[in-house]
Amino acid sequence: MTESPSTRLLFIFQQSGIHFESVEDAWRRAEHLYPLLGWLTASFPDARAFETCVEWLRLCAARIKGSEPAAALFARARSGAPRQAHVVAGGLVDLRNENILARRPAAAAFADAANHLCEVWAAVTTDERDAETEPWARAKAASAAMVTAWVYQQELEEQDKEARSRARVELTQLLRAARETVAQVTPGMGT
Repeated sequence: MTESPSTRLLFIFQQSGIHFESVEDAWRRAEHLYPLLGWLTASFPDARAFETCVEWLRLCAARIKGSEPAAALFARARSGAPRQAHVVAGGLVDLRNENILARRPAAAAFADAANHLCEVWAAVTTDERDAETEPWARAKAASAAMVTAWVYQQELEEQDKEARSRARVELTQLLRAARETVAQVTPGMGT
């Protein structure tokens, strides 16, 4: 039997010496993006988890120039068409590559983050999970890519540890706001 997303979330924080009473406590107080984003991806195919990612990407895209197309494309991954999420994931890779060639590193990193999330959604919705689409690993990669996008948007050095730390906190606040927005529309998402 595999552990629940909630059990894993609390364990990840405990391993780092951070103790929360519950998942909701972690969502209220955590300043670490990856474990919360990991909880969402591990909760797929829950539609509320997907919609939280959609809303988070929308909020981030409003602050990262040129990333709106990737956020809009990700949102289309939930259509009822067979394998649509796989098509969207491929489109996000293409978009990332276009942004790289156009020398828009923030938008490229954003598309990369959206692709990591979409790959998990695609694998879960078509029951094609494998080591490449492990939700926690992909959430960690998505978090790192989004932090990079945030830092690039501010024209800071990618390896600036302080800037990356601030970016993680700010992105976590946006993730929390996205979850709250989705919860207002579709109550019941929780532990």
